[in-house]
Amino acid sequence: MRTIRRDGWTAADYDSQQILHELGHRDAAARVTRARRPRPLRRAWRTLRTRLHRPVATATPAPVIDWAAARAAADAVNRGDNDTADRIVQATADPRGTAFAAFRSIDVH
Repeated sequence: MRTIRRDGWTAADYDSQQILHELGHRDAAARVTRARRPRPLRRAWRTLRTRLHRPVATATPAPVIDWAAARAAADAVNRGDNDTADRIVQATADPRGTAFAAFRSIDVH
């Protein structure tokens, strides 16, 4: 009878060994140990397969905020001229970002 190392075995491994032994397999412990053995080729295939099917992340450039327009829009809001502020913000390349930047400069007193 060979001595099989059982380092790292779980309760499920011992259960599998008992079942295989009861079914009449001569070397139940060796079969369980063989089943637990790492399979580098299988792991490499899984890694390659997940890398091939993973969607590629597209890098979107950060929007460029026109700070001069943002300050001008904030000044217009401070004066109470919301239509002019809206027109200034909408004329920029990134109206949403410019509007948020203008919000920082609005005088809230």
